[in-house]
Amino acid sequence: MPRPTTYAVLIASVFTLASAGPSAQAQFHDPAVHGLERLEPLVLGVDNDSSKMAPTEYRLKVGQGYRWKIVASDLTEYAFVAPDFVRNIWIRKIEAGDPEVEIKAVTFDELEFENGGEVELFFVAVRPGTYEFGPKGLMERGMVGKIIVEQAGSGPAATTPAAKSTDDDEDDG
Repeated sequence: MPRPTTYAVLIASVFTLASAGPSAQAQFHDPAVHGLERLEPLVLGVDNDSSKMAPTEYRLKVGQGYRWKIVASDLTEYAFVAPDFVRNIWIRKIEAGDPEVEIKAVTFDELEFENGGEVELFFVAVRPGTYEFGPKGLMERGMVGKIIVEQAGSGPAATTPAAKSTDDDEDDG
C-alpha cells in the first residue's frame, strides 16, 4: 500500500477537524482575532512637547496577535512611519475615526495625523528583528522608537510595554 501524500494527510486533517465538532474547532484560534495583546498606546507629542513620544520601545513575539493604538497630539502634524516593521507583520485591519472606519490593507507607507487623532493597528508579528518607527521628518532629529520582535519562547516572558490583558476582536470576521 503506498504511503499517503502530504495533500492526502491535509485533507484528512480538515475532515477530522470538521467532524470533531465545535469544541475541537475552538482550540484552533486565529492569532489576529483571538487572544490579542493590547500594547501600551504610542503617544506622539507628550508633556506639551511635539518632539517627544512615549513609549520608545516595544518587545513582541512572533506569532502573537496585537492591538496597538497610536495617538497623536494636536501640537503638530505627524506622519507615523515604520517601513521595515510594516513589511514584516500581517495586518488584519486599521481602525480610525469617529465614527469608526476599518481599513483592510496589506501594508501602508505612513499614517498621517493633521490635527491630532488616533488609529488602532491590529496585526500579527511575523518575522523576528529590530525595527525603527517614528514620525517622518522628526526621526532625523532623534524622535525614534524601536520594536524588537523575538521568536516565541525566547527573551523576556512578557512583552513590554503592554497591558496585561488580552482580548478577542470578534466584532467582525
